[in-house]
Amino acid sequence: MQESEDIRILVLDDEQIVIEAIKKHLRDSGYKIYSAKNGKEGIRLYSEIKPMLIILDLKMPVMDGIEFLEKLHLSPGDPASVIVLTGHGSDEDMQRCFELGIGAFLHKPFNVYELKGLVKHSITLKQVGENLRRELLKRTKMEEELSKYRYHLEELVQKRTSELELSNEQLQIEIAERKKAELKISLSLREKEVLLKEIHHRVKNNLQIVSSLLDLQSKYINNSELLDMFKDSQNRLKTMALIHEKLYQSEDLSIINFSRYIPSLLNHLYQSYNLSTSAISLDTDIEDISIGVDTAVPCGLIINELVSNSLKYAFKNGRDGLLSVYLKRDYDDYFSLTISDNGEGLPDEFDIKNVKSLGLRLVNALVVDQLEGSIDYEGNGGAKYLIKFKELKYDKRR
Repeated sequence: MQESEDIRILVLDDEQIVIEAIKKHLRDSGYKIYSAKNGKEGIRLYSEIKPMLIILDLKMPVMDGIEFLEKLHLSPGDPASVIVLTGHGSDEDMQRCFELGIGAFLHKPFNVYELKGLVKHSITLKQVGENLRRELLKRTKMEEELSKYRYHLEELVQKRTSELELSNEQLQIEIAERKKAELKISLSLREKEVLLKEIHHRVKNNLQIVSSLLDLQSKYINNSELLDMFKDSQNRLKTMALIHEKLYQSEDLSIINFSRYIPSLLNHLYQSYNLSTSAISLDTDIEDISIGVDTAVPCGLIINELVSNSLKYAFKNGRDGLLSVYLKRDYDDYFSLTISDNGEGLPDEFDIKNVKSLGLRLVNALVVDQLEGSIDYEGNGGAKYLIKFKELKYDKRR
């Protein structure tokens, strides 16, 4: 990881006293601090210094903080994280900032130690991501070298085979060489499996770090709707982290046994909402099915969203009920996922294909666009979702 003195931080605030306060407390940690008093000047500085972290005020002349973020077009692969530090931000501003890729939101007047902690966590998380990308690049290069070596080996074997008619002794030599090469390949593949396990382990840990940051941030939020959004985001992160945990524990690093994964996910959701199966009974029927990771991630997120909806809204005022989750493989190689409850149900005019809530829009996108499947809703005596999809098949990288 980079040393503190190599880490550049860009501070954007129209109040010089705020800039000086931030510089004073962050320079103690050895960071290089740059500053600007509006978004336009900040864009120029960003291009010059390529900071790892931006501390951003929303209300500034010439170009405000949101316009600045819209100009940056941040993505997870960008070199910088953003902490918004403002005394005037509304809930709408906060939501827009998170949509534009910021990592944290802090209100003025701020606590110095809280700011320093957020700065440290944001930089550490960015450094971990950069290290992971480097490791993935290294692994890709290893695979390319292995592919080239295999190709070269096959060419060599074919050439020697044509010469075997002239010399049986030469044949024995070539067979011995091939066995030696195969042993090297076997050892190389074993090393690659160890590396891939480590990658899944680190991805799981990184997702848990993000979840912990969300949990830390949620402690400073009094808005119940925003707290629910944070909890939903944490559950989505846990859903993906569980997949990488199961892959790390699996002998086959490309598939997940869903009969083991789904109970773990459901147990986490019940704990997340402080519920027990004595209040809301759980009925599961999961076939012994193993699914590739490209299908498992969207399928796990779908289960997370629909089960969370039932646990949050279907059984109000301590009402008892039944939640059911079934997963079967049909005769035509389709999977049938059924999630239902006997709770209050949804309004008569409810249309699963035309919804406004983020969770159900996410479910629609995952089913239709990601899994290329179908989803239907039945509202008689509760809520019932019937989902059909096939396992996604992608060509393996060579």
